[in-house]
Amino acid sequence: MKSRKSYDPRMHSAEHVLNQTMDRMLGCGRCFSAHIEKKKSKCDYRFGRTLTGEETAEIERRVNAVVQADLPVTERFLSRAEAERLFSLDRLPEEAGESIRIVSIGDYDVCPCVGPHVASTGQIGAFRLLSASQQEGVLRLRYRLEPANGHDPSSTGPGAKPVS
Repeated sequence: MKSRKSYDPRMHSAEHVLNQTMDRMLGCGRCFSAHIEKKKSKCDYRFGRTLTGEETAEIERRVNAVVQADLPVTERFLSRAEAERLFSLDRLPEEAGESIRIVSIGDYDVCPCVGPHVASTGQIGAFRLLSASQQEGVLRLRYRLEPANGHDPSSTGPGAKPVS
């Protein structure tokens, strides 16, 4: 099933890495809301306090370590029943169907997804956390990406390939 959204593969893959980093570091789970754009993106997490400067620096460091590891991004398909047993399907569109696509980023992250992705994390480019703000139990992180290897692989060139 194809996504109706036209996410940038680099930004969308970075969202997956950021989500796993946030869960591993802070135990807050994946973002409950995201606005993914090519120039900058934001993710909202249920989290009850503002991040420290050390925490924001560590998030950026960990995400960039995964990017630099150049992990493969792969997919497999599971029946809806099996996917429901293993994952939350809350963020998938209703029309996701009976065969659910599971996207893996090396051994770092795995989750159901209908969006486009890079072929490997090295194509994402450097991750820059622009801001972290917290209000009423919601932590909002804004980020952007630097071009990978001095070019933008989300363009029509041989860079990012949607996982298909």
